[in-house]
Amino acid sequence: MTSLQHLDLASNLFNSSIPRSFDNLRSLIDLNLEENLLQSIEGGLFTFLMNKPFLESLSLNYNELREEIFSVEANSSGLTGKNLERLEISNNFLQEALPDWLVQLKNLKILDLSNNQLHGTIPSSYGWLCLEELVLSNNQLTGNISEALGRSQVLSTLDLSNNLLNGTIPHSLGQLQDLYHVDLSANSLRGILSEIHFSNLSKLSYLDISNNNIAFEVHSDWIPPFNLLYIRMVSCKFGTEFPRWIRSQVEATEILLSNASITGALPNWLGLMSFSYLNLSYNQINGSMPKFSSNLYSLDLSHNSISGPIPHDIGRAMPNLNSLYLNDNLFSGPMPTSFCEIGLEVLHLGRNELVGKIPACWQDNPMILLDLSSNKLSGVIPSSLGNSIGLRSVHLNNNGLHGEIPATMNNCKNLVILDVGENKISGSVPHWFGPSFQFLQILRLRENMFNGSIPSQLCSLSALQIMDLAVNNLTGKIPNCLGYVKSMKLQKSTYEGNSLSPASKPAPLENPTAIPPTNWNQMHVEQVVKGIDLDYTTLDLQLMVNLDLSSNRLIGPIPKELTLLSKLRGLNLSRNFLSGGIPTMIGDMESLESLDLSNNHLSGTIPQSFSAFTSLSKLNLSHNNFTGPIPKGNQIQTLDDPSIYVDNPLLCGDPLQKKCLGVEAPQAPKEDTDEEGKLEKVMFCVVIMLGLAIGFWGVIGVLVYKKNWRHMYFDYVDRKIDMIYVIIVVKASKLKRKLRRA
Repeated sequence: MTSLQHLDLASNLFNSSIPRSFDNLRSLIDLNLEENLLQSIEGGLFTFLMNKPFLESLSLNYNELREEIFSVEANSSGLTGKNLERLEISNNFLQEALPDWLVQLKNLKILDLSNNQLHGTIPSSYGWLCLEELVLSNNQLTGNISEALGRSQVLSTLDLSNNLLNGTIPHSLGQLQDLYHVDLSANSLRGILSEIHFSNLSKLSYLDISNNNIAFEVHSDWIPPFNLLYIRMVSCKFGTEFPRWIRSQVEATEILLSNASITGALPNWLGLMSFSYLNLSYNQINGSMPKFSSNLYSLDLSHNSISGPIPHDIGRAMPNLNSLYLNDNLFSGPMPTSFCEIGLEVLHLGRNELVGKIPACWQDNPMILLDLSSNKLSGVIPSSLGNSIGLRSVHLNNNGLHGEIPATMNNCKNLVILDVGENKISGSVPHWFGPSFQFLQILRLRENMFNGSIPSQLCSLSALQIMDLAVNNLTGKIPNCLGYVKSMKLQKSTYEGNSLSPASKPAPLENPTAIPPTNWNQMHVEQVVKGIDLDYTTLDLQLMVNLDLSSNRLIGPIPKELTLLSKLRGLNLSRNFLSGGIPTMIGDMESLESLDLSNNHLSGTIPQSFSAFTSLSKLNLSHNNFTGPIPKGNQIQTLDDPSIYVDNPLLCGDPLQKKCLGVEAPQAPKEDTDEEGKLEKVMFCVVIMLGLAIGFWGVIGVLVYKKNWRHMYFDYVDRKIDMIYVIIVVKASKLKRKLRRA
């Protein structure tokens, strides 16, 4: 084994450490231990390398190394003559600083320590004259990028992305003639990039300097020495019209220039380029939409000021288009019917000025996201939309649509979001929503003309987190079963909750599959919470749990089962005709931040459980018939605006001016905060009971199990009784004689 030169132990389940016995394999040239569960190197990496004079390649990628492996036990100059050319320890859990002795590896060509938690600065690279690839991405490295990197004349790949680097990009990088891949994205780099940074980079093919604080300033007639395939300069500041130098990048397949302060209209020569991905979102681009290459796969022009109609032949001109984002612009005119001719997965035209009808030509296609919100569309929702069975998110809100929701939509079994709010849609709320949409998380039918009762089938929407049926013409009672919607309840063991919790576990879904993945970064939903119309996106939208049935014609009591919805952050039942009292266990809704029960016919006292709220910041109980004192204690005392209780003439107590005569407002139950006193009382009782038990069974137990002891004990007791009897008789006789003599 001592003469072994090549050893490949990759993709096993070794889960301890690399033993010192590997030091005996002094002839090793190539050692591959990647994709295991190794946690450490006995003796450290430095000693390991010192004992491998011929080692050229060491791969430890995808392990679980987390202990310090860079410690030094000898003079690091001993590494200078080593043959090591490749060192890869990516995708581990290293949390050390990069050691200076790495630069002693003079023959090193590839160094990959990416996807760890390394910190500190990058060592001075004066010794890395042979280095071809330096990959330190996805760590926590700080400090500057050294000018010395410019001495690594054969460097071809430099990836320092997703760190905490600061300072400027050194000019010396522009002298590296072999450099073809540069990724410095997601750091805190600053300063100005100019022609000098690229002067000799004739082989550069991949450039990513996104998400820094860099300004890009070159002459308008600059012609770069390179021809890039990937141009990623998100959040770089151009401050000019669309850069002319990009016209020379005829081989580019991806151009990402979002949030780059680009102004003016887009040039027509973009249609002559053959790129597949173009993202120019979040700029100040105006003018009309030019023609683009038929190779285009993804186009994002969102959040600009582009105006005019969408080209009517867009589907035929770009047959390979998969994702189209034109939202938040000034597009006008009708929706092109040619959209139906291509296999779009994402079509986002929201927040424009489009008019006319939604095309009725949709066929079976892979569409996942359709957003036509906040336009001026009219007509009905086309039944052909139900042919897009892969739809996960549909946003048709804030238009002028009328008619009913087509029954063909029940084909869209994977829907996660359905938003048709702010239209003129009528009819009853479809009963088939429940059985069809088992993954539905957001149902928004707000501000329409729906009538009839709330169907109990909605209670089977087990994934539902937002139900907004406000401002319609709904009648009847609130279904009790809404209190059992699973995703509106905090997860508790064994379905614990208040006394209203169902005794048995809810039946599982017939087809219990995972909720389809949704890109929440693309989602945008409006919700009225705390009396304010708020836009929810990304993580906020995932965390929002809201039930809004306000401004309808609902009658009857508030179902006490609603108090089971412990995950609910907003509950709005205002502007209905509800009667009866507030459920006494409403305080069990521990996540509630906003509660609006105003403008109903509710009566009775306000439950003392209001004092259990800890997050409530918006409350409205006005315009009802509540009586008695307002509860005190905890969160409710901070809600001191009298308008909360206005037009409840029989209410009294703070913050109202009307005081409760002879009646004290209910107080929150006081808790014993003296934890040490509680513990002492408990310990005292335990010790007393323990002493009694030990004493009792110490005596009785012996008598029960020791027969001779039991005889001796009772014989002893008999003797003592006899002795006491004799003493009493003798004393009594003496007393009688004395009395006779007297």
